[in-house]
Amino acid sequence: MKQLSVFWGCTIPARFPFVEKATRLVLADLGAKIVDLGGFTCCPETTLVRAADEEAYYLTAARNLAVAEQADLPLLTPCNGCYSTFKSVLADLKKDWRLKRRLNEMLADHGLTLRGDIEVWHLVEWMSEDLGPAAIAKIVIKPLWGMRIAVHYGCHMLRPTPAIRWDSAVNPTKFEQLVSALGATVVDYETRMDCCGGAFDRVGERQKALAMCRRKVENVLQQGADALVVSCPSCFQQFDLNQAALLRETGAQGLPVFYLTELVALALGREVEELGLEMHRVSAAAFVTKWRRKLEQRETMLRLFNLSELQICAECRACDTDCPAGRVDEGFVPSRLINRLLTEGIEAVLEGPDIWQCLDCMTCYERCHSRLGMAVVFERLKRIAQEQGRAPAATVSSYQAFRSSGVLGAGRPAARQKLGLPDLPPNGADDLRSLLSEKEGKE
Repeated sequence: MKQLSVFWGCTIPARFPFVEKATRLVLADLGAKIVDLGGFTCCPETTLVRAADEEAYYLTAARNLAVAEQADLPLLTPCNGCYSTFKSVLADLKKDWRLKRRLNEMLADHGLTLRGDIEVWHLVEWMSEDLGPAAIAKIVIKPLWGMRIAVHYGCHMLRPTPAIRWDSAVNPTKFEQLVSALGATVVDYETRMDCCGGAFDRVGERQKALAMCRRKVENVLQQGADALVVSCPSCFQQFDLNQAALLRETGAQGLPVFYLTELVALALGREVEELGLEMHRVSAAAFVTKWRRKLEQRETMLRLFNLSELQICAECRACDTDCPAGRVDEGFVPSRLINRLLTEGIEAVLEGPDIWQCLDCMTCYERCHSRLGMAVVFERLKRIAQEQGRAPAATVSSYQAFRSSGVLGAGRPAARQKLGLPDLPPNGADDLRSLLSEKEGKE
């Protein structure tokens, strides 16, 4: 079991203990042992402290790092601001040996020395780089299947470079990969890399903080997201607490906000009740209800389909251009229907007529490089629709004719005689009806 010291920062223990609870549970589930160290203070926060006294900023950060170094363990933090402070200070001290010497002279009077070689991880970085999405996906018990989640990185998990360089500072992907590993669909949106704006509150600009919150939330909701996931307590405060303030004015339901470890805990099988989700200011109840319904839908889907193959079909989309039906009806896009099946479930697909647009020509199967073919999926969906009485009237009448006469059309004796063809021999309709009745009796 890997041991890690954790720097919780000021905000999580004081204001969001449910984030701490989820993080402790998840780290244990991921095979890490937390070592709680005494002696920490504020990291310190950059906007307030560095602007007031730069040397106090460096000295406070150096002292925290020196305390952590005494444990001789990697230092993990679930706070973007704390992470950026520590990484930036360590980078600065590597470049400025005089500053490092001056700080160590002051620390020495308190029995501390900063070597500057401590390994500092952001929680998301550690999950991405030390574990990896694939490893996490393997232990998911209750995937967030069918849930649409937007990711907010926040500014200081990736910036400033080159002090921080584990993912792109302008077009990152690794946070999304973790969310995808939980089984969710990641939603892209225009303001994805924008600052949350929470720092406006620290300088007395309340209305600007609320305006930035509103802009992000509206943008995410426009993309049909079920929730927003963050990795920073300050961002959580902005989108949960400040959004709640906005909602009091409108009475709307709002956008649920989660810290990443809350979603991981749910996906790893932790119960909602032990996570304290009811302590969120913007209710997560609708999200949880929908997720539980999706899990039930997924169980049904697993009995009928290979979900990994469906995912390949939805992402490939090569058949869209090959499909003859799609060429005469631009509204019929096979991959779109497969994607809807994956995200909304069987019922949503059966509600409309689209599955009956498939001609069963098997073009998709023959041209599929994975040898999957959407026609097989559509055939199964048609069978389910038939069983539920949702088939088109023409299809129902044709099937009834088959059950009655054993054929789909009666010959015209006069036309055959005119062409000099012999009379058709008796067909096997009676025997077939008997055989089908026996089959149904055994089912």
